[in-house]
Amino acid sequence: SKSCFDQQNSLVVVLHVFVFSLSLVLVCVLNGHKYNDGQTWSLSSNYCSTCTCQKGKVQCAPLECPKMPCPHLVTDPGFCCPHCRGCVYRGQEHPEGSSWFADSSHCMTCMCVNGVTTCSEVRCVSPCVDFIMMSGECCPVCADCTFEGRVYSPGDSFHPANDPCQICTCEIMQDGNQYLKCYRKQCPSLVDCPKSKILFPGPDSCCPVCAQPLTNCTSTLIGNEMLAQDDPCFTCQCKDLTWTCLEQTCPVLSCPHDEQFTPPDSCCPVCKECVIEGKDRRVASGTSWKDSHDDCVTCTCNLGHIECSIEECPPAVCANWQAQVKLPGKCCNECQDSRESCLYQGTMYHSDEQWEVDECTSCTCVSGDVHCRSERCPPLTCAADEMPAVIPGLCCPHCLSSPATCITFGDPHYRTFDGRMFHFQGTCTYILAMDCKGEDFR
Repeated sequence: SKSCFDQQNSLVVVLHVFVFSLSLVLVCVLNGHKYNDGQTWSLSSNYCSTCTCQKGKVQCAPLECPKMPCPHLVTDPGFCCPHCRGCVYRGQEHPEGSSWFADSSHCMTCMCVNGVTTCSEVRCVSPCVDFIMMSGECCPVCADCTFEGRVYSPGDSFHPANDPCQICTCEIMQDGNQYLKCYRKQCPSLVDCPKSKILFPGPDSCCPVCAQPLTNCTSTLIGNEMLAQDDPCFTCQCKDLTWTCLEQTCPVLSCPHDEQFTPPDSCCPVCKECVIEGKDRRVASGTSWKDSHDDCVTCTCNLGHIECSIEECPPAVCANWQAQVKLPGKCCNECQDSRESCLYQGTMYHSDEQWEVDECTSCTCVSGDVHCRSERCPPLTCAADEMPAVIPGLCCPHCLSSPATCITFGDPHYRTFDGRMFHFQGTCTYILAMDCKGEDFR
């Protein structure tokens, strides 16, 4: 039994030694730190790498980051994995894929796609018959969420006329009722994407895409500006490391719609002439003129758009024997001698005195000199049933209705002022003609 006891003790000692030596093999030592087998930790020098102790060996690998669905990525300080780069608009950050209103009118919307901010006016779509205007909404809304016999629930969306660029959504408004909001989809700008790389969508898509990555707005490009290649109506500027593309607003043209045309690679329609003073006068593009009622206003025709500017007059400091005088055809007052009078057609006029010679001509006495100004009448084109005539007290002729005659004859027949014939037997007393305006003739 003693021999058996000694064998057991020796066996325990051997097992203890084996376990101790095995534990020494499984411990990992890195930079003075011990790690047990299977333990995982991050490096203090590179927290984006994780290390694992496996059978006494240290194995390190970079942290696996999820794939992002955008081409432009950014990694924030203190983080290992990148995320989709958002947009900065007017100093405020917006996440990738978000949209917002650019102003309080809700008529200008912006979107952030691929790190590019695109802002444009809301294009309204009104597919329903009964629509109303709601406070705070830019577009009219349908009176309910019913379209072509189908009732939609809040949150439901559809494309009217199967057009993927038109979107209608049923929403609950501030008054608690359901309304249908419809608008045309806004497409993100492709900035500098070459035209050969722009891919147009299929029948189920709306917006074009670029077959290559867009140029990043880097610090070296800040301040640069360019026209978007996919749409000449958008101008893009590199600011705050974000391409901001704004839709150009087209000016109002004075010419008729059938005379407007849009040049190639241009956004806005133009005209060769401007129509001023109603439709009586036309001027070519580049022509300047002064306003007929204000000598301080000068207007210029710019491809159908009339641009006007106001002249600012400096203060006129005159001597004691002088007075400020506004000369005909000039905007600003001038200093003139106020002691001299004028003799015109046997009548004496004081300095600065004005008088009318006739309906078209007015004169002013300026320091002994008579300055007269005559109004120029624009060309007048009258309709077939009108004729030019001068109204007493006015200078220029106007179009008035041509004289007409009504006739009663026979048993009985009537020809009206506009030439129509009527035939009927009457037994009552009838008014043949009367003055509808002054009611002083019957």
